[in-house]
Amino acid sequence: MAKIRADIKDGAPENVRKQSQEIDDYFVQNSGLFNTHLPEANPVYNRTPSEKVIQAANNQFIIMGRDRPRGADSGYGGRGNTHAGCIDIIAGMSGMMCREVNSDEQTVYTDKSPELDAARIYISQRTDIDDNFHLTPGRVGSPKTRSGIAIKADGVRIIARDGIKLVTGTDTYNSQGVKVNIRSGIDLIAGNEDTTLQPLVKGENMVKAMAAQTDLVMQLNGLCLTLVKSYIQLLLNLAVHVHVSTAPGTPVSPSPDLATGILSQVSTLVTMITDLQANQMNSVMLKGNYLFPAGESYINSTYNTTN
Repeated sequence: MAKIRADIKDGAPENVRKQSQEIDDYFVQNSGLFNTHLPEANPVYNRTPSEKVIQAANNQFIIMGRDRPRGADSGYGGRGNTHAGCIDIIAGMSGMMCREVNSDEQTVYTDKSPELDAARIYISQRTDIDDNFHLTPGRVGSPKTRSGIAIKADGVRIIARDGIKLVTGTDTYNSQGVKVNIRSGIDLIAGNEDTTLQPLVKGENMVKAMAAQTDLVMQLNGLCLTLVKSYIQLLLNLAVHVHVSTAPGTPVSPSPDLATGILSQVSTLVTMITDLQANQMNSVMLKGNYLFPAGESYINSTYNTTN
């Protein structure tokens, strides 16, 4: 990983570089320690007449104008649209590529860049937010001509002492006065890749589904145990059964004990058939209720997805 020198002067004007070479203890006097003065390249923003720019000494900007994610011709501001007010907060315009002058000491005019700007909060009244920042549509899509806020940096953290809510669909109309007829969900997308998005699971419904499925398995286990016991009893009856014969070589009578045992097991099996059919029906109902979108307790979220 490349390391950045604290006293880097790349892209800084010649007078800064000369001072650093000619003035004794220059770096001591301008070390930046304890937030004291630190000379470095501070980009010259390519400002348009409609923009108000607040700029500090170390590449920090608050730009108020119209929708402009990149150069002067970008966004709805570049197209000349109204209702496209924009506030852009940038720390580190062009990031490590920032230059105030080029190698010939000519001023370098710098535009915004969603790719290069180090940290940025982009707020626009009318914009194509996903297109501007090259975001995959996901399941919620990439709305056009809508108000939008983008937060981009190497690391983004949203911190709350009490709780965080991600909420959609709060209003009847959007910022353009269009009625919101479709409820949009929330996509959690890693790697800006949406081909493997799947619905998030509803935890309570999942617990109910697993509990119901476990009950059915236990019921089926009980039925199988009853069947095994009946089979063992039948084998015992066969092992000890006897026949009554009136004379050698003549047909014998049925074994009374065996006949009684078989009739008893047939009755048990008939009952088991009814119970197995009920278990099968309950399994079908469970599947339809929890595992299909039309089910009352479908375990997947209708709107929210993740990869």
